[in-house]
Amino acid sequence: MLDPVKVQRFWESRAEAEGRVAFESIANLEQDTTNLQRKICDETEKVFGWLPSLEGLRVLDLGAGVGQWTFRFAERGAARIVGVEYAAGLARIGREEAQRRHMDNVEFVVSSAEAFETDEAFDLVFISGLFVYLNDDQAERLLARLPSLVRPGGMLMLRDGTGIGVRHEINDRYSEHLGTQYSATYRTRDQYVDALQACGLHCSRDENMFPEGHPLNKYPETRLRLYQFRKLQG
Repeated sequence: MLDPVKVQRFWESRAEAEGRVAFESIANLEQDTTNLQRKICDETEKVFGWLPSLEGLRVLDLGAGVGQWTFRFAERGAARIVGVEYAAGLARIGREEAQRRHMDNVEFVVSSAEAFETDEAFDLVFISGLFVYLNDDQAERLLARLPSLVRPGGMLMLRDGTGIGVRHEINDRYSEHLGTQYSATYRTRDQYVDALQACGLHCSRDENMFPEGHPLNKYPETRLRLYQFRKLQG
């Protein structure tokens, strides 16, 4: 099982990359310039192709990093965006970026996603690259919180690494790409869908982020996958 202390230490250390890598690279871990731009363009097109207009909506970004998706929601008219990030250094970078962009409707909260508490329910809850870094106990705590965070009729969108056929775990292994120890758990598509539907969130659509043969499908055991869930009225 993943050690949450080591995983958090990894994400805290990513703030030290500020100024050495592109803003988007700090939290999405793609450091090749060409791949980074392709990833941003292809993912942004797909995610917003699945979403309705965000004009005037309230958005919760769980596992926000430095706000790479938070700011895209703000640019597309969301009225309020709350980014929840447990690595204080990443949240600091996000806050400073929000100030630089004069985005007063963006708020960053330092908290783990599973411990985040609010009385507010959101039109869209966006979870990006988060479950893959949670052990099973943390994931269960987050799943218990999710229904109260989505308003009736609202949407939850999950963008996360997914094991192909079977769950795939990397536990404190050295990554040549990142130059440091790395841990992640890639649950299967069915495990994600079953867990979220058990919370009362209906899966309306899901597919791999990139088509087969895409250069960003780098590893044979996993795929980045996009899931759309709805919370039914009543």
